[in-house]
Amino acid sequence: MRSVFFQRPLEYQIATTREEWNQGDSLSGTMRVRNSGAGFLPVQSAQILLVYALKKELKDGQADAWQMLETLNFNLPELAAGTQHTAEWTLPLPSDCPITDKSGTLFLLFGGTEALENGGCIDLQVRLHPLLQSFLQTFTTQFKFLEKHRKHVKGWTEAKLHPPDSQEYSSLDHLLCHLRVREEQLEVRHFFKVKVFSREEDFVKIRRKTRELEQSLTPEDYLQPGGFPNRNCFRERIDEALGTVRASVLF
Repeated sequence: MRSVFFQRPLEYQIATTREEWNQGDSLSGTMRVRNSGAGFLPVQSAQILLVYALKKELKDGQADAWQMLETLNFNLPELAAGTQHTAEWTLPLPSDCPITDKSGTLFLLFGGTEALENGGCIDLQVRLHPLLQSFLQTFTTQFKFLEKHRKHVKGWTEAKLHPPDSQEYSSLDHLLCHLRVREEQLEVRHFFKVKVFSREEDFVKIRRKTRELEQSLTPEDYLQPGGFPNRNCFRERIDEALGTVRASVLF
């Protein structure tokens, strides 16, 4: 992807080597700065900023819409009229960075030392970490759950899952699964919305209650030799979690 920003007499162009990334990948590309003016320019600085923003806040023009994650600074050489300088750059994405969803996404801002307030912008398409994709696929393929949405929620990726239509999950309305990989730990928080039955005189009343369960997996748990996801481990942990709400009428 490419984007250009003009701040006379300088022209800034950023280019990335890819168009999509997963959480935990590295962004890389080039930054080109050209002196399009007629005069000589002394040594200056340039920036690339990794930021997150909600689309609604950007649309509303909120001054504090950008949430800073990382900063790269460049020292530019002296530039004669019509000359340019190109630098390669690399910027790692955190393994628990926000994914792209309907509400928001990550952006690269670029330009001079005031790129946050006055610079170019390129939006990034970031998908869920491959390990977490595999974990959710185990839910849908092995246990026949249906994924309804996937979004960023306060440092986690939230997936809403509906159970299969069976007696086994008759008490389960839906599950909110919060996932992230942080410091090599695969962390999962299950929020089960269950139906609870209570007897009141001659009738049974149904209400809904949330049950929570947390799980944490180490690389020894979630990786097989060769670095492949351990699907058997995922299946066992998911089965353990579902065991708290499976095939029971709750009173």
